[in-house]
Amino acid sequence: MSGSFAVLTKSELRVAARDGEQLLLTAGLPILLLVFFSVVDVLPTGDLDPVEFLVPGVLTIALLSSGFVRLAIALGFDRSFGAIGRYAVSPVSASTFLGSRAAAAAVIAVVQVIVLFLVGLILGWRPTLHPLLPLVVVLALVAFFGLGLTLGSVTDGLRSLALANALYILLLLLSGVVFDLNELPGWMEAITRLLPTTATAQLLRTVTAGDGGEVRDWLVLAAWSVIAPVAAARTFRWR
Repeated sequence: MSGSFAVLTKSELRVAARDGEQLLLTAGLPILLLVFFSVVDVLPTGDLDPVEFLVPGVLTIALLSSGFVRLAIALGFDRSFGAIGRYAVSPVSASTFLGSRAAAAAVIAVVQVIVLFLVGLILGWRPTLHPLLPLVVVLALVAFFGLGLTLGSVTDGLRSLALANALYILLLLLSGVVFDLNELPGWMEAITRLLPTTATAQLLRTVTAGDGGEVRDWLVLAAWSVIAPVAAARTFRWR
């Protein structure tokens, strides 16, 4: 079974490398946002320097795009084309299939994080890394994987494409990844505090400043990292 897992993961990585549009979304867009808004000071970032505020938010965007958007769209189109159904008559288990998708997305996400760290450093970002940083990344990826696999399990084809991109834009706008949450009305801020993207951005902002983060954000992210994979496991069907 471990052999099947490795083969499927490598196959998914090869497909990702050939998919120019998704590479632009998952790799190009976060870098473009970071460079542009770090140089052009137009966003309300509170008391922080733009690059210090933006890097954690853009890291969140990168994790969301590779962990949620790409998985949801790929799984939805595979279902539409009947590719997933063929695995139903193979020795590959659902856990191996979904795990390989998540593993490939994790590889892409780690590469993105490294590249964005380097771009941030070039732009003048000087983080003080807290030991809990890797845990934030892992919990965020697990939550986003679960959400992506859930959406890809209940939709197919163009519907998964439309919904994934719509949710991506909505989360980007409402989660405080590119602007201070204090700019939102009080009731809207309270709601957005419950989103996994908000918790991820807030925690990344604190752990890259040498602090462990607020308990509330940890609880929100931990809850999503449990709820989302369970939802994915319950909704996934071969056909």
